[in-house]
Amino acid sequence: MATATAWTIVLRCYNCNGKFTVRHLALDRVSAVALVTPCPHCSARPSIVAGPQSKEKSKLHGIFDLKEEVEAAYRKIAGGDTWHFDHNCSQWPLADYVELEIPPSVGEYCNECKAKQSKAG
Repeated sequence: MATATAWTIVLRCYNCNGKFTVRHLALDRVSAVALVTPCPHCSARPSIVAGPQSKEKSKLHGIFDLKEEVEAAYRKIAGGDTWHFDHNCSQWPLADYVELEIPPSVGEYCNECKAKQSKAG
């Protein structure tokens, strides 16, 4: 089963100009994030004003950066001790798992994942 591409978006607040990051988004959710996410720095909430004759203007966070996530993810079944890091592994956990974005400090790496890494590199 192929995993969907995830995206990271960096927004700039319309109110305080602070930058903040929202991660692990499906592409169809990226455009909505700037419309609904409050700023973590000043709590400013975006607002959309309908109609060109409105005296108020829409207040939206700006998209500062958008990147496809390519960082490694490490998964293991909850309660297990074998970590997987290759999404194409036949044992890649799809449910009831723990996920880290940094290499785990305890447990073992999956032999199949290690073999796939050796072939690729």
